[in-house]
Amino acid sequence: MKKQMKKWILPCAAALFTIGASMTAFAAQGWTMEGDNWVYIDSSGSRVTDAWKKSGDNWFYLDSSGDMAKSSVIEYDDDYYYVNSVGAMVSNEWREIPSDYEEEDSPETYWYYFQNNGKAYKASSSGKTSFKSIRKASGDWKKYAFDSEGRMLFGWVGEDSERITGDEAWREGVYYCGNSDDGASVLNAWSLQEVDDPDTEEDNFDGTYWFYFGTNGKKVKDTTKTINGLKYRFNENGAAESEWYAKASTTTASGSNLYYNLPEQCWLAKGWFKTIPGAEVDPEAYDDGTEYWFYAQNNGDLVKSQIKTINNYRYAFNEKGEMLHGLYMLTFDDDKKIDSYEEIEAESDLPDSADERDVYYFGDSPKEGVMATGKTTIDIDGEKYTYNFRKSGSDKGAGYNGIYDDSIYIKGRLLKADRDAKYEVVSYNGEDYLIGTSGKLAKGKKNLKNGDDKYFSTNKQGIVTYEGYEKE
Repeated sequence: MKKQMKKWILPCAAALFTIGASMTAFAAQGWTMEGDNWVYIDSSGSRVTDAWKKSGDNWFYLDSSGDMAKSSVIEYDDDYYYVNSVGAMVSNEWREIPSDYEEEDSPETYWYYFQNNGKAYKASSSGKTSFKSIRKASGDWKKYAFDSEGRMLFGWVGEDSERITGDEAWREGVYYCGNSDDGASVLNAWSLQEVDDPDTEEDNFDGTYWFYFGTNGKKVKDTTKTINGLKYRFNENGAAESEWYAKASTTTASGSNLYYNLPEQCWLAKGWFKTIPGAEVDPEAYDDGTEYWFYAQNNGDLVKSQIKTINNYRYAFNEKGEMLHGLYMLTFDDDKKIDSYEEIEAESDLPDSADERDVYYFGDSPKEGVMATGKTTIDIDGEKYTYNFRKSGSDKGAGYNGIYDDSIYIKGRLLKADRDAKYEVVSYNGEDYLIGTSGKLAKGKKNLKNGDDKYFSTNKQGIVTYEGYEKE
């Protein structure tokens, strides 16, 4: 804006030449120089006061003493004008004018815009904030608001053509109009503002909030709004929400937790995101600072209590929306929702074949949390175990439980002999079976010797029919 002002300095010299050339032609009535000031003498020989007089193409103002005013704001018939250093009324230009410091928070200067008729733009007669479109030196058109005295408003602005200042300005302000050097209103755009908010509970608060201003210049508040295809939520003060937000339940839908990305983004999360759960989502994880993966649907609702296929991979989520990662015992309700889950972290957690829960594994291949199918090796408490999970069917992903492919599985865990033992007897379903180091049943064998020089014979099902230190 300041660059725009400079181009108006040259016409001042031209105005001085004009008034000097024209005024010398007047006699007793009209313009005359008295001392260091120009005055205008009327037909009665008196000075004209509080009035405009023209000389050449320029208007000049005679003040209350009759002297031609210079470098001054002129209030005339409830309008405001400005005369430059040679007394000529300015038009179609910005002017930066020293403040009279009427208020404690007054700036050092104010900007005014004087129209083609010389009148400064000012607030409407209703007193409500309104905007004037003014073309900048760059050629862009911007909208500006002015107070009742023609001063450009800047910073936070209220409904009644007044600046809102102080620590609560970001809460009470309706419009935002740039800084004191360029008060262009923010329209259809975001603006990052420094705020004083001692009451915030956001962990990532950095002293700033994002605000969005609509086509009318007003900040969006206490609502959700889709902007460029992304959904945002704004609180009662207009600050864009980030992190967790608890959506209230209605008569037709239960409440749920939504997640709005970190402050530099703020949009409602869709798809995958990883973060620390909010205190209302998972208090323990919140206190510990433990991050989890979540998956939000297009409306922002989290996927919860289910195994869900996402981009051709299957993942499990608990009732909080946290993605399960590891070896879990699960139960399901009649709607195939996950009813209970317990992670297997130690050998003591391993279930027996009679356990009503099924075992699933959500590992790291090909991506973190993907449900495993088929055979895989899993480390439990420092020991490696072979598991086998169903590849198809309604219970896809559940560990085999029983005899499958000539091997015995207990909730997916393959039973096999120790390498040094070579063969071991395991009890399953009331029978003793003989298995080898690969886990295969030793079917229809006679006098197989294990690592302790003990002999075994089996029937065609692999059930032990003889064992002893002598051959059968």
